[in-house]
Formats: sequence, structure tokens, C-alpha cells
Amino acid sequence: MSLTQGIKLSSNITAATQDAGVGQRPDLRRLYDFSDRVAELAPEESPFFVYLSQVAKSPTDDSVFRYLENRSKINMTTRNFLLAANVNGGSTVSADSSYTFTVDADTVTGGVASGGSSVNFLIKGMVFVVNTTTGSETSGYAQVMVRIETSPNDDGDTSTFTGKVIDVSNSGITGYNVLSDNDVCQVIGTAFAEGSASPDTFSTEIEDDFGFTQIFKTACELSNTAIATRYRGYANEFERIWATKLREHKVDIERAMLFGQKARIGGVQYSEGLVGHIVKNASPKTDDSAFAYTSGAPYYRSVAQSELTYDRLLADLEVIFDPARGGSSDRLVLASLPVITFFNKLGDGAFMDASIGSAANMPYRMEMESRTGAFGHKVMTIDTVHGTMHLVKEPLFRGLSSGFMLMADMSKLMYRPLVGNGLNRDTHIITNVQNTDEDLRKDMVITEAGLEITLPECHALYEVESV
Repeated sequence: MSLTQGIKLSSNITAATQDAGVGQRPDLRRLYDFSDRVAELAPEESPFFVYLSQVAKSPTDDSVFRYLENRSKINMTTRNFLLAANVNGGSTVSADSSYTFTVDADTVTGGVASGGSSVNFLIKGMVFVVNTTTGSETSGYAQVMVRIETSPNDDGDTSTFTGKVIDVSNSGITGYNVLSDNDVCQVIGTAFAEGSASPDTFSTEIEDDFGFTQIFKTACELSNTAIATRYRGYANEFERIWATKLREHKVDIERAMLFGQKARIGGVQYSEGLVGHIVKNASPKTDDSAFAYTSGAPYYRSVAQSELTYDRLLADLEVIFDPARGGSSDRLVLASLPVITFFNKLGDGAFMDASIGSAANMPYRMEMESRTGAFGHKVMTIDTVHGTMHLVKEPLFRGLSSGFMLMADMSKLMYRPLVGNGLNRDTHIITNVQNTDEDLRKDMVITEAGLEITLPECHALYEVESV
């Protein structure tokens, strides 16, 4: 068969399934499914790919795969909103009196609130409380309970309705009965009269996103003279080189699943990597405060080794593992060798010593255990009050990424190989792809797959400087 210029379409490729009786060579392009064997090869070199391909695999029949994100759990758990204007002109309110309320959607973290859009889950009959001491330095908490009396009017920026004040509490606190702009409101249920009609409804939306599969190719080529020659050490040189090429192929996929950026340029598709997604969609946090939740945004912290104390990490984990965010109670933590060393240091100035105030003789508030995982990796498990971290060495975190620690919620990640119409494009080998007039052998390993990242707020990246 002669070499054909340009792209060779599926319709004119000689495949192993073709009839040998028509003068074709059915074994010229022999196909081998190699996905599981590649995953099992040197698992310590590419732990992320191994975990993805073994426990988080879902084939796709489209090279542009779409997926859904459901944040209804988040909405049901929080359901906060803000007052967008003073109630009753900023004067006091009283129980069993009705007032006009203007509210907007909230971003409330650490007691700091900001609004900017309408609230789409409010209905007539819903009850909420207003924290009237928001942002004030008082010695207590005061709240006013309100029932929505009319169906809210939504103009896209704010929602307006008539609300009846049901109860006013904590009269000993200054400003207890004043409802001010940006006061935080919390839904506490509904209340209806006996024999009343059915309530209005609201529903949460399911969001969608997409990803690309990427075609990975690695070839092994050796002259037939070299193949026929017996060498010391490895008698079969082709087998030695081929084993190396398989590892190269797997590591290439690992790098893409970590650092890749989603793109389609010049007919070539690029899959998104988890680190690539985080650094593109989150600015590094460098101050002393804990992470702040933002819907759809991952977490990214850049911190000096001396400043990464256990107390700071625990404050971050409170946000990362918050059950209201829809994630699991476990994280696979891919860490560079220096970061692994950092977590295992003991003694003066070490992470464990400096984190919880050893001078006070306080017991450590976490448990650490080292073991061999199911896929051959050394796993250091750290149990905290908020969740469990499973630290695994990531050998590709070196150089500029030598301080990386990636917290991945594996329940929100999926390895998406292309499989459809009877063809499996997960890792496979095609033998003898050399031209027929060449005195050599050339085999090729191919993988077409991508990474699906759902609920990015369940993942976090730490960049620990000077480890």
C-alpha cells in the first residue's frame, strides 16, 4: 500500500475486520485494547490518570461531551438573601405590621454581604428572619421574623413584596428593630392558615457545561535489523523501547489531565486539566482569611511554607468540605514530594508542631496514617474534623509546580474516553503502521479521551512556596 497524502478517512483505512479474500492484509493494522494494562503500568508515575481510569471512567460517544451541574443542594442549604433598601424608611418596625420589602440575591461569606440580582426562590407564605445587627459591633444577635404576604415582583435586579413582621426579638440590643439595607435574611420555612390553598412554586435550574476529548498518540519504531539483533540486558530491544513508550504515553495523558486548557484551534481539540481549570478561573488567595465560597469557582491559595499552619488549613477545610457545597467528605490530594515531606516533618518549626500550639500541650486534632492504596500508591491519610485527605505523591509536580498540592473530589471528576458505534477509542494499540516498503516495524498507541470537571467549587489548589 502506498502512502496517501493528507488525512486518511475511516472509510478507506484497512482494518482488521476486513475480508482477507479481497486481496487486503487483515493483520496489517491490528488493534489491541490496552486501556487497563496501561493504567496498571508503573502506577506511581501517573497516580491521577490511574485513579481516573480505574474509579471515575464514563465513556462518551461525542468528542464534545456535555454534562450537567446540579446545585440544588447548595440552594436548599443556604437560601440567604439581602435587604436591598431600608424598610420603613429606616425607622423602627413592630410586630403585626406590614411593610414593603426590597431584596436582592446574596453573597454572604464571613459576615460580609453583597447583592446584585433578584431572588428567585421567594413565594407568598414563606417565612424568613432578618439579622438586624449585621456588620455592627454589638454584644449579641437580634432578629426580626417576617412572613411574605404578597407574591414577589421580580425585575431582574431586585424582588419586591409586602411582608408582615411577625416577631421582634432581643430588645436589649441597639438597633434590634431597625431593618437596614444589606441586612442578611435567612429563609426558615413557610406558614399558612388552616384550610388555605396550595402555595406558589419555584424550581432550581440545572446548569450545563462541556468538555473536549483529546487525541494522544505515541509511536515506537525500530528497524528489523535491530529487532533481529540479540542484545545484552534486554534481549528484545523492541520490547524494551515499547515499554518505555507506553509509560511515556500514560504520563502525557497525566500532564494533560493536570495542566491542560480547554480549547479547539486549527482542528485540534485540547482537554481541560484540573490545575489548568483552577488557575484559569480562580485568583490566588494570599491573605490570612479562609476561603470564601463562590458558586462555580474553585479554590486557589498561594502561601509561604512558614504561614501554612494547621489552624489555617483547618479554616480552609471548613469551607472546602462544607456539606452544603455538594461535595464528598473525602479528597484525593496530589502533592509534590516537598509537600509530602512538609506534612511529615516533626519537631521544632514543623507543620505539626507550629500548627496547634504545642506549648499549650494540646492534643493533635487530626489522625495520620500511611498505607499502600488499592492501585499500588503510597497513601498518607489525614483525618480532620471536617473531612479526610488522602495524600499521594504526584511526581509531575516539580520545577515550577514543586510546591503544588491539589485537592480533588473524585466524585466530581470523570475520565471520558470516546466510545461509540462499536469503536472504543480508549487507550489502544495499532501494530505495523509503517509503510509497506519500509524495512522496519512501527507500532502506535492512541488514546482519545477528556476530563470532565463538575462543581469546580469542590476542588482546591495550594501553591506552597519554598517547600
